[in-house]
Amino acid sequence: MSTRSHNRHHLNRLAKAKSPYLLQHAENPVDWYEWGHEAFDKAKRENKPIFLSVGYSACHWCHVLAHESFEDEVTAKIMNEHYVNIKVDREERPDVDRLYMTFLQATSGGGGWPMSVWLTPDLHPFFAGTYFPPGQFRQVLLKLAEFWENDRERCIHSGKQIIEALKETSNIAPERDIDVKPLADEVLRRLQKRFDSRDGGFEHAPKFPSPAQTTHFLARYAALHLSDPNASEEEKKNARAARDMAVYTMVKIYNGGIHDVVGGGFSRYSVDERWHVPHFEKMLYDEAQLLSSSLELYQLLPASSRDKKTLELMAKDIVSYVAKDLRSPEGGFYSAEDADSLPTNDSTLKKEGAFYVWTAKQIDELLGPDAELFRYHFGVEAEGNCDPRHDIQGELKGQNVLYVAHTPEETGQKFEKSADEVERILETSLKTVRDYRDKHRPRPHLDDKILTCWNGLMISGLSRTHEVLYEDREIAFKALDLAEASANFIRRYLYDEQTGELRRSYREGHGPTGQADDYAFFIQGLLDLYEASAKEEYLTWAIRLQGKQDELFYDAQGGGYFASAPDEHILIRMKDAQDGAEPSAVSVTLSNLQRLAHFAEDNHAAYNEKAKSVLASNGQLLSRAPYALASMVSAAMMADKGYMQFIHTATSPDSPFLKLIRSMFIPNRVLIHLDPSKPPRELAKANSSLRSLVEEIDKGAGQTTENVRICENFTCGLPITDVEELKTRLPPLPEA
Repeated sequence: MSTRSHNRHHLNRLAKAKSPYLLQHAENPVDWYEWGHEAFDKAKRENKPIFLSVGYSACHWCHVLAHESFEDEVTAKIMNEHYVNIKVDREERPDVDRLYMTFLQATSGGGGWPMSVWLTPDLHPFFAGTYFPPGQFRQVLLKLAEFWENDRERCIHSGKQIIEALKETSNIAPERDIDVKPLADEVLRRLQKRFDSRDGGFEHAPKFPSPAQTTHFLARYAALHLSDPNASEEEKKNARAARDMAVYTMVKIYNGGIHDVVGGGFSRYSVDERWHVPHFEKMLYDEAQLLSSSLELYQLLPASSRDKKTLELMAKDIVSYVAKDLRSPEGGFYSAEDADSLPTNDSTLKKEGAFYVWTAKQIDELLGPDAELFRYHFGVEAEGNCDPRHDIQGELKGQNVLYVAHTPEETGQKFEKSADEVERILETSLKTVRDYRDKHRPRPHLDDKILTCWNGLMISGLSRTHEVLYEDREIAFKALDLAEASANFIRRYLYDEQTGELRRSYREGHGPTGQADDYAFFIQGLLDLYEASAKEEYLTWAIRLQGKQDELFYDAQGGGYFASAPDEHILIRMKDAQDGAEPSAVSVTLSNLQRLAHFAEDNHAAYNEKAKSVLASNGQLLSRAPYALASMVSAAMMADKGYMQFIHTATSPDSPFLKLIRSMFIPNRVLIHLDPSKPPRELAKANSSLRSLVEEIDKGAGQTTENVRICENFTCGLPITDVEELKTRLPPLPEA
């Protein structure tokens, strides 16, 4: 007999929360608290242990645990009697998540969400796990409550020991004189060894896109070595291999079921090797990073490459999806869409993937005479195309996850039609399926909080879209408008003009204080937006924000940057340099510092000193496991190569010079805009090269001819006024 709560009018204190994840638990019979003084004081006053549950809104197994255990009256009674129960949204409080996830990984060898941690009233952890089936969860709750009651001192001592051990591991002595080249070669070898030459990707199932750990590095390794006239044949071969592994993976992702071919966007990961059956949640950070990677790799391919067109379609697909389904009316981007939803408007029970999957019968009824062609092209089978081994809960039986099973040419050959005719039929059919889905199926739950960090990643992707796909004016200017609107949202709602500080999130008001990744990702976004828009305000804002990040997060004693903001209840301020689903904040900071040393070159010594301290403070980990810090190695490669600073002097953005500079992926590029009709005076105060050019303009020495100056090692060449001459100074165009 079920003991699940059916009282939908009971509300716990999470009803006052702003986080969509916390609000999902507002009707639980569990006496939940948010992370804060109220819960901590109660635990100390009553001398109770704390049960800490960490997850996020789009997490499928978080929902399963909630449904099985947190909605259950008997389980809730055990929790309420023996524990002070705290619920945390990891996306709002990554500092809390990071600390206790480190404990979980250290004690169990693995991690993930939902994360379940038992703490002393002083917040020291003494036991942790992830998802527990309902019966086992009750047993663990009761056993640990008994342990606390009978051997409390042992729990407290164990918790203190663990925190001290974690502090020790976080205090690593710096290691200077980092040699970047062997680190980069080691990361490449590791990725080559792990590469799946059949299905793409770099791991066994489940497969995550993980651009920060893979394609981001591979694109930069390829770009630097393919453009280096002094590279050996072996280095060129490795560079082509790096590019081709990344491109192959991205194309497989685009053609797989992880891609929502009906409505656009990409799911968080695939449960199988083929990128076919996903966990269906869609995360803004994935869309943003896949957008950037698709554009970078697009630029590394010759015009004759078929994959180049696929990567262009991938980029446009993502821009269309986030604009349509993840954008707030005020311009900020929402965080995620859930995996679970109601199959129909009349349904009462949510199922994973219900919004996205189809039976063969449904396709036949919707598409009539075109159904057979559609089914062949997208791999639809009469009994469903989902392997039962990858459907643990049996929710996908008889269902089809659409994926590109055949090329338009293959489909055309089977149905005696041209590829163009096939594409027209598919486009019409997809619209029919999409219209039906939008009308008859409730959309998955939307996590409508707006995160500064993930908006920063999306601003970067959109800014690059404007530059790379500039010839398609509709998509290019749509992307730029979206990027600027997101930046303006953050300025209006998540930025304090007086203090210069960022907030982390917004939903019905701003959320907690900003963390290191909020500053790092948003500064990167502003730098990219400046290069795309030529608007000085974005660059000067980035410079100010870097100063604030230095003030709040830089470790003047040990070097490098803390990942979390100062907080008395975070027992260890960690420096987490390893990449995960997103790049580490400190790796992006390293890249930002190196770029700012050229944008604001008068301060290059201070920026470079902090950049070197980032590498030194992570030197031991870099030497032992550089592949865990692929984004940091990528940034270090740029400094090792040396940056190319382009100063473009012109009054019009429609410039053949700009078009040429932007036509290729130059990862070590810094682009400065100088419009003689409105010189960038604020930036000139921090850039002596620019300052001298502005002074010349102010002297009124005649009309200024459009030109480009290339500066390397803080030495600028003569102005280049001929596009053909500029072409000789740029990396060669990609070859097959």
